[in-house]
Order: sequence, then C-alpha cells, then structure tokens
Amino acid sequence: MAKSVLQKNKECYLCRKLFDEENTRNLHEHHIFEGGTSGRRTNSEKYGMKVYLCAPHHNMSDEGEHFNSRADRLLKQEAQRFFEANIGTRKQFIEVFIKSYL
Repeated sequence: MAKSVLQKNKECYLCRKLFDEENTRNLHEHHIFEGGTSGRRTNSEKYGMKVYLCAPHHNMSDEGEHFNSRADRLLKQEAQRFFEANIGTRKQFIEVFIKSYL
C-alpha cells in the first residue's frame, strides 16, 4: 500500500488490531473515497486517503466499512479533517472529493 496519511502501523484503523509482516492475510487496504468514474479512488491514492482494515471491519461482516454507514462516515470525516489541516481548504477538498463530509 502506498503511504497512508492517517496511519503508520499495520493495524486495523477501526479496532487497532495489530498485524505483523508475515500475517497480513486478513488485513485489507481500503481507499476511503471510492468511485471509479468520479476519480475519487484515484485521488484517495494520490493524497494518501486510505487505511488498513481487518477483514471484519472492511467487508466481511455487517460491521464492515462497506456495510456500516457510521464507519464509512467516520473515515471520510477524519480524512477530510486531515486534508483541511494539512493540504488545502474545504473548497479545495470539495473540488477533489466532490462534497464535504463535515
């Protein structure tokens, strides 16, 4: 995974379960902003707006980010806060990621 701006360790961003280098089978890379034609996934990669999630918190349970709107919104809000504090303005964020989540 290219560098994430939100985390440094190989752990699930939501539950903080740690994984070692040899045991990452159930650790998934998640792009916080998705969307093939909108360019948001590409911009997630460009700006480091991605995190590691364990399989249950990604897409292997009802608590997974893809099925849990609260988890999805939490990640988008934290990414937007980082963007606005370190990269650009809210207007610039909206230009890149389509809308504000705050």
